[in-house]
Amino acid sequence: MLARDGERGGAGWRYRTETGEGQAFDISCEGPDLPAAIPAETILPNRIPKDPKWRGTHRLAVAPPLIALDLCWTPGEPLRIMTFSRGDWEEELLAMAGAAPRS
Repeated sequence: MLARDGERGGAGWRYRTETGEGQAFDISCEGPDLPAAIPAETILPNRIPKDPKWRGTHRLAVAPPLIALDLCWTPGEPLRIMTFSRGDWEEELLAMAGAAPRS
């Protein structure tokens, strides 16, 4: 969706739309490029606080309207899931992306 409908500006790409209820729904990806994929490997959550100075080169955030998904990574390193909260936003995101709903 970012590659198809997003706008480049500032530190990355942004796409803004609305939920079915009319609330803001923002998707953003910060970094030097818009990657085609994220790392398959994920760091264990208990390891994240052990390296407080770590900074990834990429950050993907989904905010419908508050941040519900926040992923950070550097190519060649494991993905860090900073925030994830289940909700109706997941189905809305799939619908926006043109994917079939989950059953």
